[in-house]
Amino acid sequence: MKRLIFLALAALCCLTLDGWLGACGAAGTLAMAMMVIGDVDDVSDRLTHGSNIAYKIYLIDIAQVDDTKPFPKPNANREVTTIPMKAGEYMKYFVAHDIPTFGSTGEKGDITTSGTNTFTAIMGGMRDKLLDFVEQHAGGKFIILFKEVGEEQWYVIGSYDRPMILSSFEAKNDKDGRYVTYTFTRTSIDQYCKYTGDITRAPAAKHAADSATLTVNASASRYEIPDGSEATYAINAVSGLTANDKGRYIILEGTGTDKAATVADGTAFVLEDGATWTAKAGSRITLRVLDAQTLVEVPGSRVQTA
Repeated sequence: MKRLIFLALAALCCLTLDGWLGACGAAGTLAMAMMVIGDVDDVSDRLTHGSNIAYKIYLIDIAQVDDTKPFPKPNANREVTTIPMKAGEYMKYFVAHDIPTFGSTGEKGDITTSGTNTFTAIMGGMRDKLLDFVEQHAGGKFIILFKEVGEEQWYVIGSYDRPMILSSFEAKNDKDGRYVTYTFTRTSIDQYCKYTGDITRAPAAKHAADSATLTVNASASRYEIPDGSEATYAINAVSGLTANDKGRYIILEGTGTDKAATVADGTAFVLEDGATWTAKAGSRITLRVLDAQTLVEVPGSRVQTA
């Protein structure tokens, strides 16, 4: 009986290829999306109180981004890996005088839904650097990194193709105070994502050529993997990690050519689909620390140039 009911419904849904079939397909896609999201319960007031964005933010001008490398896309967990920076370019932070604010609005139109993201930061004083920033970057395009108070997780808003734009500013010097307000906006319904990549503040650490062990230290999250001195070589072990490193992200950046190192799925490295990563120039991979002996590939983080 259930099978007959199912067949009848299927026949009803597919009366014509141009009509009901398209509707069924769209409905099925939406239904699958809702199944992935699942149930959403309420939360306590601890998670709803305001003023929770930390004062320190990073503003990355898209001119600093290496556009010869793919810009990372969010994976299924809304994670974005390391933003590729041009050689010699590093991420610069701004410490706001008051708590920054993020807002997002959207509205359904006749054809589609339009949205706007807004990020505002108030910088204290009328300092030269703040005034120079206004003069040099008004209308400029940025990617913004921020985090919440007391949390380690960073978030990213904006991308190379759809950045946040310094759309307005207010410089004030009067009896009420001295400060500069920066407001960044972009037209998009895309929301911010988790940033699991590196805060690029210094050159990557150098992995020793020919070494089968990746030695991780507390001060570096990025490691350049060079060619072997005479032949290719496999990296199959990790050292330098402790239990306190659990959850930390490690980024490997390939610089090899004909003697490039390889990282294979095994005891020390757990790789997506068991696929070996080769440290060719331009390749990179992000790994999350599972424990002191194991690194796990972050899905969607891999760039393999060859």
